[in-house]
Amino acid sequence: MPWKIVDLPRSTASVDWLQRIRHLPRAFLLQSGTAPGQRYDILGADPNSTLTLNDDGDGTDPFAAIEAMVEARRPQEPCPLESPFAGGMVGSFGYELAHGIEQLGTPLERDADAPVLDVGLYDWFILIDHERHSTQLVATPNLTELEFERVRSELTRDPPPLQPFRTTTEIRSVFSEDQYFSAANRILDYIKAGDCYQVNLTQRFEAGFSGDPVSLYSTVSAEQNAPFSACLLGAQHQILSFSPERLLRVNGSRVLTQPIKGTRPRGRTEAEDRALIGELLASEKDRAENLMIVDLLRNDLGRCCVTGSIQVERLFELQSFRNVHHLVSAVTGELRPDVTALALLRSCFPGGSVTGAPKIRAMEIIRELEPVRRGPYCGAIGYYSYSGDLDMNLPIRTLVCGNNQVRYWGGGGIVADSDPALEYEESLAKVDFIRAALEQPRQSSPAARRSRQPPGIAETL
Repeated sequence: MPWKIVDLPRSTASVDWLQRIRHLPRAFLLQSGTAPGQRYDILGADPNSTLTLNDDGDGTDPFAAIEAMVEARRPQEPCPLESPFAGGMVGSFGYELAHGIEQLGTPLERDADAPVLDVGLYDWFILIDHERHSTQLVATPNLTELEFERVRSELTRDPPPLQPFRTTTEIRSVFSEDQYFSAANRILDYIKAGDCYQVNLTQRFEAGFSGDPVSLYSTVSAEQNAPFSACLLGAQHQILSFSPERLLRVNGSRVLTQPIKGTRPRGRTEAEDRALIGELLASEKDRAENLMIVDLLRNDLGRCCVTGSIQVERLFELQSFRNVHHLVSAVTGELRPDVTALALLRSCFPGGSVTGAPKIRAMEIIRELEPVRRGPYCGAIGYYSYSGDLDMNLPIRTLVCGNNQVRYWGGGGIVADSDPALEYEESLAKVDFIRAALEQPRQSSPAARRSRQPPGIAETL
């Protein structure tokens, strides 16, 4: 069968298409929202093959395995659409895959977290182009006519109503405030001893839940409009990401990474908001923190890019989101002809903005000090297209739902002049919108209001 492209109703929103296909195996949505320069939303389901790894040390090279999967089914004819995604791999790469790349010691034991790798190979997808105001169903030549018609039929069915998402327990952190301060001070000791310059310290929050995670994703994505959002509905776990950060994009030979370092919360008034922006832009600490990661990423890209092609196109650019202001930089390069986009991802994994510098030593310290695994958080979510292009978010501001537990993480970089108390508050501010979204249904329940205690932030989170 040749490539098949069918126009779909333009009035249907991305999350509504997700609701229509959510009953199919491994449905996904990669959503750019309406941020400037973000053009496409991509949905799909029912992959023809999958690759799932539950452990880091089973001898499988996941990057080589994915490369082989994609190569085996790559269509001979290129996609006729102007689209960055032309079918191929979509899924999540867990932070702990780093243990298969570098010698970091034994990884922490899994505690019912999502698989360390969970990807599928997709031969049909829905492409929403915000620039052309079009929505199209696209199928690669790998799909038969019968399979294509079955997909079209699925899209015409009325979806069942979503069960409202609600937490069933209070949110708690697996890292107490005292433990966080102890770990932050330990990092400061390492910095003073010359072991490292920066370490990203994170904490995990969790609660019980009932209902449908797609309901939560629909609500939060509309509020946040994050440029690299994603909803992956795995067999046992669902990943909801509202990330503002791109880890890596490869378009042809053009490479782009956009690290975030430097954060302030949004102000409660316009004047307070402007003051916080001014404070962030004038902060030598935040600029130095950002520059450390820019230098680290220049080194990572240098392993796979043409010599002399790496450029810092933007440095310390202010970007404002619903909950925080960030400093964002942009580093570009030209991929060498003998290197694939997936090989570049391997050389850059995990992203430097969620490890610290130097990267390997920072990851060793993270393994020592953080009590639980990060899982999909701080790994990568996105696609590796049959065309050879790749786009991955860096999953911060991310929730993992599974086994009636919802988990999310908050963190930030510790540097020589960090104040642990301020770093702790920043880690909470970054994910305050998640806490608010999870707690709101409980607050609206009379039974929850009767049983709810009013502890302080430190006790709750």
